[in-house]
Amino acid sequence: MFCTNCGNEIKENEKFCTKCGNGVSSIQAPQTSQIKKSKNLFTNRKFIIGASIFILVVAFLLFYQDQESVTTQRNQDITSAVVNIYCTGDSEEESSGGSGTIFSEDGMVLTNAHIIPQTAQGDAQCIVILPDPVTGSADEMYLAYPIVVPELSENYDLAFIQIHDVYYDQEEGIAYGEYPKKFPTYNGNQYCKNENVQLGESVRIYGYPAISGGYSLTVTDGIVSSFPGEGLIITSAKISYGNSGGLAVDRYGCMIGIPSMVTGDENESLGIIISNDLISSFADEISNLPE
Repeated sequence: MFCTNCGNEIKENEKFCTKCGNGVSSIQAPQTSQIKKSKNLFTNRKFIIGASIFILVVAFLLFYQDQESVTTQRNQDITSAVVNIYCTGDSEEESSGGSGTIFSEDGMVLTNAHIIPQTAQGDAQCIVILPDPVTGSADEMYLAYPIVVPELSENYDLAFIQIHDVYYDQEEGIAYGEYPKKFPTYNGNQYCKNENVQLGESVRIYGYPAISGGYSLTVTDGIVSSFPGEGLIITSAKISYGNSGGLAVDRYGCMIGIPSMVTGDENESLGIIISNDLISSFADEISNLPE
């Protein structure tokens, strides 16, 4: 113990300070229990702060991994449904192809009307090639026939292709797939967060442009560059021959339309997308046709 008046150390059982004479009643012992308590409190606080930081880091990593998993699954869902199309015409020169997107499990594909040979629309035979969702390379092949709606398909540049059988190589004796089956479909409802397309927002184009070989699924990015009117969208995302009929989505994977054409000059080119509004109008007019 120590004297509160002069700080002199007081031995046990002494009633007065031998230096200044202060009584023991005014002397207080150091509160070691409080010091230990303060140290324990500081240690506990360090542990709580450390544990909180650890929990936050773990939560962030789990959230990041979950978001990565969702993004990966979304990309594979989309790539599985965007197909390569080749249709035969009356001659090899009149045969043509492009891209399309499967919208029903029985194999109904939406595409551009202009990829179907005009001189053989009623008799044209098409091959629909499904990609490997991870690599984008050709994986399965099916036979299909075009469904072109007189006048409407020409006005909207939209048509359907219906898968009806698996492609079978007679010479090799190989079936490139299985039929019947449930085909992978694009379901934009699970991705759409905002259907109001805005100037400057991100755009991603899926298709089979000739510039990348025409056989592997190709993805390009850009933005919404302009709204020229008549339900069209101009984008900076690369679109070239073979992309026609593919799929255009926003950053969430929500469909905004079908890449269809290219406009440009000697220095630069921009892609043209047929918007969802035009696709909806096309579908409405078909539903109102007399049976």
